[in-house]
Amino acid sequence: MPRKSLEVTVEPRVLIWARESVGLSIPEVAKRLKASEDTIRKWESGQKRPTLMYLEKLARTIYKRPFAVFLLPKPPEELPFPNDFRSLPLDKRKPFSSKTRLAIRRARRLQSLTAELARSLNRESTLKIGRATLSDDPEVVANSVREQLGVDLQTQFGWTDENKAFNEWGKAIEKVGILVFQIGMPLEETRGFSLTEGEFPAIVINLHDSTNGRIFSLFHEYGHLLLNNSGICDMENPAYLSEEVKSIEKFCNHFAGAVLVPRNALLNHELTRLKGRLSEWPDEILKELAKTFKVSQEVILRRLLILERATEGFYKRKHEEWGMKAKEAKKEQRQKFLFSLELGYRLLLKDGATSNALREVFVNNDLSLTSEAKITKKDDKHWKIKDGNKIYKIEDTDTQLNIYEQKGGGRQNPPKKCIWENGAPFISLVLETFREEKITYRDVADYLAIRLKHLPKVEQLIRGKV
Repeated sequence: MPRKSLEVTVEPRVLIWARESVGLSIPEVAKRLKASEDTIRKWESGQKRPTLMYLEKLARTIYKRPFAVFLLPKPPEELPFPNDFRSLPLDKRKPFSSKTRLAIRRARRLQSLTAELARSLNRESTLKIGRATLSDDPEVVANSVREQLGVDLQTQFGWTDENKAFNEWGKAIEKVGILVFQIGMPLEETRGFSLTEGEFPAIVINLHDSTNGRIFSLFHEYGHLLLNNSGICDMENPAYLSEEVKSIEKFCNHFAGAVLVPRNALLNHELTRLKGRLSEWPDEILKELAKTFKVSQEVILRRLLILERATEGFYKRKHEEWGMKAKEAKKEQRQKFLFSLELGYRLLLKDGATSNALREVFVNNDLSLTSEAKITKKDDKHWKIKDGNKIYKIEDTDTQLNIYEQKGGGRQNPPKKCIWENGAPFISLVLETFREEKITYRDVADYLAIRLKHLPKVEQLIRGKV
């Protein structure tokens, strides 16, 4: 007789909490777990007990929680989400996706680990930032912050490009005791968020944003830390926000622009001084100023508007124009798929090895998949096929399935990703704690979320960062 699978007694409230905390519905969990919706419901109502195999998969790959959590008598208490400063009307805001929720959870764990490791080394927080209120002048606050960060205009203008600027601004912020993490999240949900709680405040930037967008987000979120007000931001039109939140976002945007493009530096720049009080600014001037300050053209124009060198009407027109161009570029990129399929082919998109039928579809479109190709479901609208160094993405547009090739062969660089996500100060702290024999190799791999074989390269890269 086949051995009966071991069942585990789990408090139903813990299962419900674990699912809801990652933003998944019962149907979504059932699909990922390859179980029926009825089974999930019975687990959550206490009518059935999950098997050890199912519970381990739930913990490890879906809910991403330690297995021990599921043995608790009740859900553990967790900090509430940061304030939701997204600009959509409340009735149109979708709940945060599992990716954003996991990013918040990851950032908070890094905060907590930083405090724990620092205590083990008898270190105290080196936080050196002040506080601000909404009644403060953002221009004055920005000048004070720039002075504290120690970045003068000559240094800023000497940076080779936006990537160099982002890295150097990030280092300067880390030196005053703020943690900076870059984690991929859906860009339509957030460009970044800040966490004020604890000894080590953190700024979390969306890795999927443009470089200029990430630079601005650094200081927008810095503004939230100065106000001691955590928030998840998209930095779009604040028309639907409450008056209080509008004031907060206005301050943070003004502050960020003033740090990156100081008033006197902009007004005394030869291009600005020669043109005087133009109501409309030629694109070539905006581009040159943006290149000089290592920011977007919109940041430059917004500063000119605030400093009464441009009109509200001109700013709105350019804002709409740039927005339309960005949408068109995104649309054009989305249209560059290899081929498309009818929605009925969704039946072939199942996790695991690709079927003969799916491989035949690729052959019919002058492409090929080997028998080793694997397919992975990312969410209800997206799948990924990995075939050696080739990666294909499949997108459900509700009218058809579009198949794209991921450029660059889909090769990842785990050491660089480790540094982006964790930040040099945290990685250095982990490595120092390990050298002091206070944590194990296994702890290092866990804390940095990286395989140990990549650790020598991480250490090599870190030496060039600190």
